[in-house]
Amino acid sequence: MKFNSRRTTALVALTLAASTALTACGGGDGDGGSGDSAETITFLPKNLGNPYFDASSTGGENAVDAFGGTFEEVGPTNATPDAQVPFINTAAQQGVGALVISANDPTALGDALEEARDAGVKVVTFDSDVDAEYRDLFVNQATPEGIAEAQVDLVAEQIGGEGEVAILSAAANATNQNAWIDLMEEYAASEYPDIDIVETVYGDDDDQTSFDKTAALLQSHPDLKGIISPTTVGIAAARRATSRRRSTRARSR
Repeated sequence: MKFNSRRTTALVALTLAASTALTACGGGDGDGGSGDSAETITFLPKNLGNPYFDASSTGGENAVDAFGGTFEEVGPTNATPDAQVPFINTAAQQGVGALVISANDPTALGDALEEARDAGVKVVTFDSDVDAEYRDLFVNQATPEGIAEAQVDLVAEQIGGEGEVAILSAAANATNQNAWIDLMEEYAASEYPDIDIVETVYGDDDDQTSFDKTAALLQSHPDLKGIISPTTVGIAAARRATSRRRSTRARSR
């Protein structure tokens, strides 16, 4: 409950920041766009169908409703920067008040975001940032250090503080997850010298890819004792893969 409360607070702050941006660009007076478009806050997650972003969008919609704006969620099915660009371009063409985005790459979206800002759209990033020059504001749901340390502490508790551990992340160019992984490695080396992070793989926030990557980890590292997956899609896929392996071993005995 503590984590959910922090996340909700961050999302409310994010959306209120977007409402401030909306006011700055003219709101319903028509200075930042035409009619309802200028009052619209568009949420663009890394990908649709991701339970984490389903939750964040629920919080965002509630906050947008609270200040009388119009909430819209758009996004790709695949968590890639190229897939997000058309949605950024559409938001710019529509003249929405603000674009709230969890970015799939820190730099690849830069040109599209600059064009959106030139068109009067305020750009707010959350969860996964872009380079600061491409957005107006970034709101983080938690500190990278807090996330990294909590995940390592949790896996250490599960495996008794020693053994081989792998990381199943989302996209290889995800700003937030790469920061967490670097800090996980540093923290594990410092606080848990008997834990060996043997490999990091990327499931691209795709269920089947994450499942396959987990299966490959289990085959490549037969002594693997734990998997850290800082993504809801990866957690679910890894759970299925490890459960299937246990079931297979049980039947073979």
